Amino acid sequence: MPNSRPGSSSRKVVPILNPPPSSEDNGSSIVEPSSPSHSEVTSGSATPSQSQPPSENVSPSPAGMVRTLSNGIESPPGQAMTPKTMKRVTQGFDSAMLRAHFQGDDLSEGLPFMDPPLKIYNQPRGGVIIETKCGNVQFGMPPETIKDCLASGLQVPQYFVVPTVAFVRELGPNIGMNVAEFEFPAYCNFFFYRRRVTLIVASREIEKRIRKVFQETLFGPENVDVSQDFVEGTDKDKMPDMQRELNFFRVFPPGSGKLMQLEDLLEFIVFDDDGVADIVKKEEDGSESIVQLQWRVPLGTDDGEYVVVQDGFNCGIIPDGVTLPEVSLNVPKAIHDTVVFEPPLFGVTVLGSSHGFDPSGRTSGYVLWLNKRGYMIDPPPQSTAILLANNIPPSLITGVIVTHCHADHDAGTFQKILQEGRITLMTTQTIHDSFLRKYAALSGLDPKLLQKSFQFRPVKIGESIKMRGGVFKFFYSLHAIPCVGFEVFLGDKSMVFSADHMNDPEKIKILHSDGVLNDWRKDQLLSFPWHRDIILHEAGIPPIHTPMEFLASLDEDVKARLYIVHVGSNSFKPEFGLKPAPVGVENTLTLEVEKSENAAALEVLDLVTGIDLFSTLTIEHAREILQTVEIVKFKAGDYVIKKGDEGHSMMIIASGKAEVRVSMLKREDRINEERMADKKGQQSPRLGAGISKASSFKSVGRNASALSQLSIAEAEHSDSEEEEEADAEYAAKAAKYAEKDAEKDSRSDLNGVQEEIEKMGEDVQTTVKTFTTGDYFGEQALVAPDCIRSADIIAVTDMTCYQFQRQDFNWLLHGTNVVAKIERMIMARQDAVWDLIGMNSVLRLLTPTQKTQLEQRCLPKYYEQGEYVWEEGGPATIACLIDSGKFKFVTAKNKGMRRRAPSVFRHLGPPPPPQFMPGSFVGEIDALLEDKPLQTTLCAKEAGQVMLISKEDLLEFFTNAPGVLLAMLHTQFVLEEGGGKKEKPKEMKDLKRKVALEDEDED
Repeated sequence: MPNSRPGSSSRKVVPILNPPPSSEDNGSSIVEPSSPSHSEVTSGSATPSQSQPPSENVSPSPAGMVRTLSNGIESPPGQAMTPKTMKRVTQGFDSAMLRAHFQGDDLSEGLPFMDPPLKIYNQPRGGVIIETKCGNVQFGMPPETIKDCLASGLQVPQYFVVPTVAFVRELGPNIGMNVAEFEFPAYCNFFFYRRRVTLIVASREIEKRIRKVFQETLFGPENVDVSQDFVEGTDKDKMPDMQRELNFFRVFPPGSGKLMQLEDLLEFIVFDDDGVADIVKKEEDGSESIVQLQWRVPLGTDDGEYVVVQDGFNCGIIPDGVTLPEVSLNVPKAIHDTVVFEPPLFGVTVLGSSHGFDPSGRTSGYVLWLNKRGYMIDPPPQSTAILLANNIPPSLITGVIVTHCHADHDAGTFQKILQEGRITLMTTQTIHDSFLRKYAALSGLDPKLLQKSFQFRPVKIGESIKMRGGVFKFFYSLHAIPCVGFEVFLGDKSMVFSADHMNDPEKIKILHSDGVLNDWRKDQLLSFPWHRDIILHEAGIPPIHTPMEFLASLDEDVKARLYIVHVGSNSFKPEFGLKPAPVGVENTLTLEVEKSENAAALEVLDLVTGIDLFSTLTIEHAREILQTVEIVKFKAGDYVIKKGDEGHSMMIIASGKAEVRVSMLKREDRINEERMADKKGQQSPRLGAGISKASSFKSVGRNASALSQLSIAEAEHSDSEEEEEADAEYAAKAAKYAEKDAEKDSRSDLNGVQEEIEKMGEDVQTTVKTFTTGDYFGEQALVAPDCIRSADIIAVTDMTCYQFQRQDFNWLLHGTNVVAKIERMIMARQDAVWDLIGMNSVLRLLTPTQKTQLEQRCLPKYYEQGEYVWEEGGPATIACLIDSGKFKFVTAKNKGMRRRAPSVFRHLGPPPPPQFMPGSFVGEIDALLEDKPLQTTLCAKEAGQVMLISKEDLLEFFTNAPGVLLAMLHTQFVLEEGGGKKEKPKEMKDLKRKVALEDEDED
């Protein structure tokens, strides 16, 4: 039973979401996703009741009235948040489990709403703050959430409600984001306000996980031993005593000799068995103020919510899920169309140069360029979106370097790992293990599973590591937890990155005399390589950072090559003579080096081996690849391929951008095509997935024609024939409306092009796809001698491509599986698998590269009515995309009830729909991963075709798309877009009545 009484369903649940104003231009040179400014839900403006951290200049921003909670009545001017501006990305993941746990009374039952209401604020980065008599309480904590309070002048909350889902698993730009980033709220409360932060959690298990996170991020690994991070045979005297160093930073207050404990920073409130958490604040007069939070799941939903109760009033209803701003790439079209970033041979792009408490600056993050490929260093949140906004495709990034596990340095790392391909993570074994423990605790996922999402390359201290023609030398910096910096060399040039580092010579000497540092460590720290060509050095508040005063004392020659990071703009004084690292792609710092003899060959091999089609080619093929490749160049506006031409070659884009353009038929021709298709009983290829029964792929299979052996109706669900007929009529009408909506959305996606065509009555070209660096096209020409180009491809910018002719590449492909892959892709495209993927609610969010990788793994198979696709208890060997017909889970007679299948993004959830329609993905992911027996039986309710994906192919796909694996973990099906939505009985009757009235009007 939900922790809610029937009466509560009639209570008005007032939404508190409001559209964000556009962000202010802070003069940065990086084009980044739009970030809304702070907004208030209720009337009035916030009055800061606390001093802000002394290190920052805070400028409170006004807050306007957006929505009021008063006896459940909405007050103007209210404007609801639309799905296009904000997206709920984490709601309800554990709601069913918690609902089963909390079985007590709902204390909010029947309470009146407070009038006037408490003030409720939506934070620009996500999360909600409500002002109570115990102080501000915040629900949800996305990265950098503390900056929202500092920027707006709101009182920094002392109480934070940790969402039941702390880790975004939905595909899209927010995947991998930690929405329970409690590190900086805890640091801010402790170091600035000298008080503990209170975390309100759903269970003791979550409290244990949070304690594990803080162990790693505040104190470092328990019983740390960094000898594993040094070259084998290194003398112990030439290693830091890391435990002594960490203990030094752990002493607080400084000089007290007392080691800081977790209890000094944190206290927890755990919801009781009734789903109630009591916030109790002792007042100066000895009295107590109490605010209660009631966790519940309203009837008819699977999404939890919190009711805030104060003085016997319902003061607000806050969703359990965290609302994040939609990533919007507000980039001028001119930038997208004309500017192509050309990576340098050797250089660094600064994505942000400030720290986690600076409300106006971007948190530090970098891209190191080495022979035109990038290594991201401590990528900030949304870094991939920032790169895309500046025309830097993900294919240019080959690795991520993690320096340490503080939230302002690793918050974007997991996002980057999950964005597209399986990326290489570079750091020491000690930091890698700490990173895994931290994110396993945050997400609740198995560390072994998380490790599969990236390729780990351990770095050794004291070793020269050769990569992409350059040489890296890593070192341990002096910081509160294990942290690595590095030097990197290419040709006759070099640069050094300090990472977070307390580089104060006088303090280093004191630590040596106190026995914290041995002789070798003291000499190593005092010998910082100030002679490098580019010096990226951090600064900040001692004792864990380097004081600006020391950097200001360096020689002018050093300061000319020195760029300061990790500090706010207010830290730079004119007398220091120091400069911040310039932020922005156009401000990329470069070092001129001679191009190596093998640089061109390396770039070709990079692009070819980065293509999934050719992933099985070996080093033996490298010579043939280099011998057969041709370099071709195009000017902006040139035709790269013309529709109707015969195809002889495949191309890979080395730099630049191109568009695939097709002609849109004028109105009368399009109508005629649709009429002809209708007469033939087909779907117009211009209207959708081009679904066909593909009878040539029929299989005999085992026919379960004995319907007595099957329960075609869903387990735990039955309808009368009359209800089924009515529902079928309703479904047909609903499909009619959905088709109209889809057509409307399609037209909207074409930015009004189709409407203009209707008016002009002539053919017009429209762009259906965009290609950039690392993308390829024309692969069909490699295996199809009579290949005719089906669309125009036009260079949007100046473009360089690597071209492979058919006759040359056939020799290279001989004896490989590449031909079979391409043939499967051709077959998939004939069956419009790309469009089918686009119909799925989750798979439609795949990148173009991922869609290509998935479609080439699909094989069509036709099933007659009643035929099994797989049976419960059997081995998990396939998954499938429904192409045509209707399929459903069934229960064989005397086998008992079918196990409840979890829906997408939930461990537990509602049962599957009565039938799976085209666009649905069906497959038991856990069984496929863990070789477990199947829990379901999938049967064709109506004859149709599916696209089968073998277990081997699916696991290979997941290896190259780890974010997709995390998004689909624990699922047995992912519905088509808009699928699984069943109206409540009253709403269904109202809609049927509306349909009937419209039918009468039409008659």
